[in-house]
Amino acid sequence: MELAQKMFLLAAEEMNFTKAAKRAFVTQQCLSEHISKLEKQLHTKLFLRGRHLQLTESGKAMVSTLRQIQHLEESLGHRIQEIEAGEIGEIRLGISTSRARLLLPRFLETFHGTYPQVHISITLGDTVQHIQLMKTQQLDLVLGLDAPSDPFLEEKLIGKEKLMVVGTLSFFRQYHLGTFSPENWKTGNTISLQEFKPFPLIGNREHSTLLELVQSWLRENHLDCPQPISISDISTQIQLCRLGHTATFCNDVLAYPLIREVQKDQEDPLLAFYIAGETHTMRSSILRLKAQVRPRYLEDFTNKLLEYMKKIQNG
Repeated sequence: MELAQKMFLLAAEEMNFTKAAKRAFVTQQCLSEHISKLEKQLHTKLFLRGRHLQLTESGKAMVSTLRQIQHLEESLGHRIQEIEAGEIGEIRLGISTSRARLLLPRFLETFHGTYPQVHISITLGDTVQHIQLMKTQQLDLVLGLDAPSDPFLEEKLIGKEKLMVVGTLSFFRQYHLGTFSPENWKTGNTISLQEFKPFPLIGNREHSTLLELVQSWLRENHLDCPQPISISDISTQIQLCRLGHTATFCNDVLAYPLIREVQKDQEDPLLAFYIAGETHTMRSSILRLKAQVRPRYLEDFTNKLLEYMKKIQNG
């Protein structure tokens, strides 16, 4: 607000120019001149000057408006202080659909308890797509897999993830080439896919880091598995596998919680096996641009997310 407006508000509060002048640490004449100047600018009278000072209708409207402006200015000042302190803003995160659904809710709830005024915007998709969005300043962070080397990116390693094949016990027994199927199969065992007939797989419809790895591995091992269903959501893939007609490949970090989530039939349980001979591990990491100004909330979010993901990966 301008000085004359502040003088007017003091006079309206005190309804006495002498008292208002004392509060403003100016002379009564100085205060009167400021108010007269304001009245000339607005082409109206703000006070009825007599034995007792009274506000005109214009003066009452002026008081109401200036108090709103005063509140907005105070709110703006407080908001700027929060921004400068790194307590308010936006975080734009790129992550896959399944990881967002399985891994983020609890973390975001905890983070919002600390930074309630930080808005978090989630973009779902694949790592390569997200990196391009980050380079065009559309994302701040990417939680991704096997990110390609890039001189402009800083990579905070979470850990290594392994490939697993997921299906029901009856499904694996059906395609097993041995005269009998082991009765003690359980999630976390290692099996050789050479001991199985080619079996139907559910795979991603769109290009992804995982799809590229699976296709490469199948080619290298001369496995010609039909793919009757393609859908780019690992959660739905696991749900379909539970029906006992197909299998799918999945990262171990996601396989365990997904199986627990959809497991209903203990007589024909869903199992997830590591694969003999599969030595490639996928790097899970948090990616961000090197030349990036980071407010405190973004730096804190990055460090807390890194710690949270490491705990999940280490079981």
